[in-house]
Amino acid sequence: MEAEIHAVRTGAGLFDSSPLGKIEVSGPDALEFLDRLYVNNLKTLESGKIRYVLMLRENGTVMDDGTVARRAEDEYLITTTSGNATRAYLWMREWAECEWPSLQVIVTQVTTGWGSITVSGPAARAVLTGAGTDVDLSAAALPHMSLRTGFVDGLEARICRVSFTGEISYEVNVPADCTSALWRALEEAGEPHGVRPYGIDALNVLRTEKGYLHIGAETDSTTTPLDLGWGPVIERKSGDFIGKGALSLPEYRRADRLHLVGVVGVATRTHLAAGAHLIRAKSRRSEGYLTTSCFSPTLGHAVALARLERGRERIDEELLAFDQDVETPVRIVAPSFYDPRNARLNG
Repeated sequence: MEAEIHAVRTGAGLFDSSPLGKIEVSGPDALEFLDRLYVNNLKTLESGKIRYVLMLRENGTVMDDGTVARRAEDEYLITTTSGNATRAYLWMREWAECEWPSLQVIVTQVTTGWGSITVSGPAARAVLTGAGTDVDLSAAALPHMSLRTGFVDGLEARICRVSFTGEISYEVNVPADCTSALWRALEEAGEPHGVRPYGIDALNVLRTEKGYLHIGAETDSTTTPLDLGWGPVIERKSGDFIGKGALSLPEYRRADRLHLVGVVGVATRTHLAAGAHLIRAKSRRSEGYLTTSCFSPTLGHAVALARLERGRERIDEELLAFDQDVETPVRIVAPSFYDPRNARLNG
């Protein structure tokens, strides 16, 4: 696994991202429909651009995350987490057909219709160029969070510049029966750059190094976008959206809510156990817990994400991570350990 991580951080890696949910939304009211579904203000989304989005349940808790890409005036490509692909689609259909029937919108499940291969790493642009494409991949022409359509190795393709690794990344979507051909083309083009496949375990380390959210790991049925630091995003949106009303409930405004934070060991080589409780030496009460933990070969030490009471107010505080009678001194940090200014991501 470390070799896979090293390849992505120094050269390029290939990941089969086909299981990601893919939903097409179209029609005269598609934008209004999506703006009501997500926390984000999507009415400012320009054609050819992509936005990272959060979807809430009616009670204001986080249901799923993903992206919305605006392909044209009334055509959008939505991605969801793999585990929520069907659920998100049925959720959209329910609101379109039962709650907002006056909106002229068509929701189409296309997850199995398109394969997706992600090429990620500082050499990703060179690999994709080497496979042969008519799309300008330069940072100016295709910046982070943009979408273009064209051809790759002669295959009809949608190229989404999005990243779950923190490196320059391209999700290349092709018709499902062309996925193997695309993989072979990218593998061959990537040979001079040391390209290698990377799996879900490596991806989990890569995204944890960046502090990226994983639905179901950093969230549960009680997590709201406010807990994740999305308050400013919500404040900038004047329109209504599913779950908005619930976010004003006193329960969700409590000062001691569990916030997403980063955790590192006070000692460099400290092992951090996922699920360990965060306590203070005197009170011994659990004030939070580690949601994800891994050894970062890039940084040379363990890193973890956690949910902690009033976490955003407690950066640099030292606590104890308690797991099976073992107490490990840790420090609370911002939840982004690698390239926090995104210089590599935007390269």
